[in-house]
Amino acid sequence: MSTRTPVAKLGKTVIAATIELKVGRSAYQIDVPAGTTCCFLVGGSNGGRWVVEDLSFLNPNSSVYHDADHYGIPIPESNVMENAGRT
Repeated sequence: MSTRTPVAKLGKTVIAATIELKVGRSAYQIDVPAGTTCCFLVGGSNGGRWVVEDLSFLNPNSSVYHDADHYGIPIPESNVMENAGRT
């Protein structure tokens, strides 16, 4: 059983963006809407990263959703407004 990485802070995307998610040989171009809830996960070699928390804009029965849920859709820090809270 895996353990979810603790969320250090929350935010929302400032603008809509097309983000590439690579998992193994699969690569997805994902359109993330403006205002999407994101979370900052602490850890890793760079100290942490922002990822999409609210995946409601994806089909829950798709391979894209599965990979996004397990690996996270990375969001550039410059596209996140912190402390926006949960919706």
